[in-house]
Amino acid sequence: MTLRGYDPVRVIELVIVLSLVQGLTEFLPISSSGHLAMIQVLWRAPLPGLLFDALVHLGTLLSILWVFRRRVSLLLAAFRRRDENRHLLWLIILGTIPTALLGLLLNPWIERAFSSLLVVGLGLLCSGGLLLLAARVSARAGRSHRALEGMTVRDALLIGLAQGIAILPGISRSGLTIGVGLLLGLERGLAAEFSFLLAGPAILGAVALKGWEALQQPGAHAALAGYYLLGTGLAAISGAVAIGLLLRFVQRGRLAPFAYYCWAVGLGALLLFSLNR
Repeated sequence: MTLRGYDPVRVIELVIVLSLVQGLTEFLPISSSGHLAMIQVLWRAPLPGLLFDALVHLGTLLSILWVFRRRVSLLLAAFRRRDENRHLLWLIILGTIPTALLGLLLNPWIERAFSSLLVVGLGLLCSGGLLLLAARVSARAGRSHRALEGMTVRDALLIGLAQGIAILPGISRSGLTIGVGLLLGLERGLAAEFSFLLAGPAILGAVALKGWEALQQPGAHAALAGYYLLGTGLAAISGAVAIGLLLRFVQRGRLAPFAYYCWAVGLGALLLFSLNR
């Protein structure tokens, strides 16, 4: 959808809101898709198209690469060494497989589900429930969590499957993957780091797909380059802030506030659904 012909101030406001929401909610366990779906219903303006969506996702990918730059550099060199980073790299590759397969399977229904506040609300309620369950199970486990060397192929596949399910609007990707990691008994820091690193290939795939579709008409985007640059930068900065914030919360075992937030927003989405019927 084009933004031409609309008040530039209104467009800048929209770009800022969408970019910050994407950057923050992509990594905080509160569902970026759920928040964007609600904005789509509440905001009385056209939403930017596929290229903008691809570029703000690129911004969130850049935030992962920046925050985990040391780990990423070790992963890139891991093919030449037999150490824990090579083990982690293969787990990320294996975890990406069920994500991709499930994403392809669910993709035909995603656009319709994205416009349904009922689906969004139920997804947010489920995300909140899983977060609270994972926080309590992890707290009871005490110090008996597994480190990277004890992480298995089964762990990677199950977390990758969780990431694939999180394509559904209202289901928090980070919440579901971190929650599953904690329920599997992984260390809190490892569950969070693996969740963020596993997001990288998925986000890169989405960027490539959406960018390719949008660039079939390159002339339609030249006048919007400034908006695209602003959106990418804001998503990268806010994404890095969100990653740092969530890492601290996970390490302290404090996921309950995010669960309560998901429930509140989920109930709000269901209320909006009932009012708009």
